[in-house]
Amino acid sequence: MKRNGETKRRRNVAEEAEQGGGDPAMWEDLDRNFRQVQSVLDRNRSLIQQVNDNHQSRMADNMSKNVALIQELNGNISKVVSMYSDLNTNFSSAFHGGKNGRDGGGTTGTRAN
Repeated sequence: MKRNGETKRRRNVAEEAEQGGGDPAMWEDLDRNFRQVQSVLDRNRSLIQQVNDNHQSRMADNMSKNVALIQELNGNISKVVSMYSDLNTNFSSAFHGGKNGRDGGGTTGTRAN
């Protein structure tokens, strides 16, 4: 799902990098990582709505479906915590003399799934 400000935000990231705001690849990595986090958060929003709808229906089958939905939600929350931790590490490394937020293996440390 595209957001209205996404194109503007991408343009701002590129402009910031061009104006001496750091390594353009670092900003693109951060932008990509934030978009991955937002994707998981959007999925969580959908899961929460499904859980609420199932709960309000008071149907036994729908209530039992909530177990799997809540388990997925719990897993996604752990994933978001991990992704934010990686973002923090990458951002700190980039601004404290690291290799643009990359570890020695050349990865950004993001976890897409």
